[in-house]
Amino acid sequence: MAALSSGLPLYTPDTQILESANVEKPANLWTHRDLDEVAFKELYEIDRTVEGIIARGYTRVALQFPDELLGDSTRVYELVLEGISMENGQEPRTGTTENGDRPGSGGAKFKGEGNCATDSLTKPIHNEETATPEAPAFILADTSYSACCIDEIAAEHCGADVLVHYGRSCLSPTTRLPVIYVFTSNPLDLTYAASTFCTTFSDKSQKVIIMADVTYSSHVAPLHKILQGMGYANVYPTEVIHDPSAQIPNRSFPPDFSSYSLFHISPPLPSLLLVLNSRVHSIHTYDTTTTPPTCNRETTSVLLRRRYALLSHARSANVIGILVNTLNVKNYLPVISMLKRQIRDSGRKSYLVVVGKISVEKLANFAEVEVWVGVGCWEQGIVGGGAEGSGKGFFRGVVTPFEIGIALSGKDGWEWTGLWVSDFESLLKMDGDAKLAAAASGKEAAGGEDGGEKEADDEEDEPPEFDLRTGRYVTKPRHIPRKPHSIKHSQDPSTPSSALIHTSNSSKQLSGAVGGVVSPAAQFLKDKRSWRGLDSDILIKYEEDENGNDGFGAAVEAGRSGVARGYTVDGEGERR
Repeated sequence: MAALSSGLPLYTPDTQILESANVEKPANLWTHRDLDEVAFKELYEIDRTVEGIIARGYTRVALQFPDELLGDSTRVYELVLEGISMENGQEPRTGTTENGDRPGSGGAKFKGEGNCATDSLTKPIHNEETATPEAPAFILADTSYSACCIDEIAAEHCGADVLVHYGRSCLSPTTRLPVIYVFTSNPLDLTYAASTFCTTFSDKSQKVIIMADVTYSSHVAPLHKILQGMGYANVYPTEVIHDPSAQIPNRSFPPDFSSYSLFHISPPLPSLLLVLNSRVHSIHTYDTTTTPPTCNRETTSVLLRRRYALLSHARSANVIGILVNTLNVKNYLPVISMLKRQIRDSGRKSYLVVVGKISVEKLANFAEVEVWVGVGCWEQGIVGGGAEGSGKGFFRGVVTPFEIGIALSGKDGWEWTGLWVSDFESLLKMDGDAKLAAAASGKEAAGGEDGGEKEADDEEDEPPEFDLRTGRYVTKPRHIPRKPHSIKHSQDPSTPSSALIHTSNSSKQLSGAVGGVVSPAAQFLKDKRSWRGLDSDILIKYEEDENGNDGFGAAVEAGRSGVARGYTVDGEGERR
């Protein structure tokens, strides 16, 4: 067997502690320090942001930046505070640090906790006639989950009543805080893009939808105007809307759009590619990451094969982990409840896990979980896939709620129709339709004792299931009937000397049963792990001695007790 070229990525190397101080900056770290103030304010839409804050009376503002835009965060922070002060009729103030320096002037220091940074502004002074407190601002970095999502948790820690999100966003609906989105605008050569469009679509009567990532969305209308001047009459420019459940997520779309081809500026994420592939005629990606940019026709055949392999693995899994990758997206709690019910109804066991930002090392700690189902925003549903969406590198595969619904569905459950669903609202609607179909077929009819006996007979008559990947027989955990009385320990001398006597709930868990139900995790712990913790309530019964005494070992004698300055020996009051 060939030796491994490198260790498995399931742990953190010891040398990382020493190397972490020299971590290089991300390759795509963008800064716009060379821009003048007018261009910088236009890029980050400072005036629109300040108008929205003042118009709605917000007093505490959180500014959320992705990692690649953190270089501009202090300059944006200064301009926002300056704009708020000017709108309130006060002297322009941008906040000072403890030593009097302006934030962003080189050695800026901020007060704050966690990932919240704030200036050291004095407390607002309220005038008796017009109370106009000065609004503090906070910089949020190192988000709790994906950078495209709104970090409401961090904003609430700062006590913010509005959040300004910079950079690309999934536009998932939130539940607690109002949000002001500033997408910024990446540069794009419109002339070269129009020339590439003409090369790709030589027929000027062809129906084409122009769509772009939100960071390039400002170029859609100018590009459409150029193409109209070149004779393209059936080109539809999309506009950004806040609706992930739309036929084209978060975008407007023309009627009968299924006959349109799609020209997408910047490579789409795997989840978006799967959604669009079944809804439009063809997809052409204008890749802005190459020099010069190229246009390629996208195909999802390889991506679908990889997702189907993970779906087949999920179909045969007995232990399924529900991986929470958001605490902000609307309807994430109903989706978690739906997944728990689906897994329970299919005779499998589920575990709910929250680990923050997902990584290979974190998920590898749960070896008993056979497959994960991620609950996050619709863009990050395919975890760890990068451009290919295969989930390579993870110890166990990560599937989406839509995929697990198909894997666990029965006769009247979810079916693969060619459409890919990623948003929570559509998933809940599909689940409701499946419930109605099951009720119509009589599957949810309440039965008495006869119904219970019939259900037991049906379980016994179930045909065997085999994993199509490995050919192994698939077993499912079954419920254990609860016993009314506890089991008494036998004192029969004929009991084998190697017998183990369980005396507490923890030992019952080690036997593979928790709460009257077989626990796959406890069974895994019992069979495959030698470490069982410091507290063990398993008594080992030894063989009887020559005098016929019991086999429970020597009697326990009282030793020293008390504190270190004076122990009590044998309970006689003597101190030593």
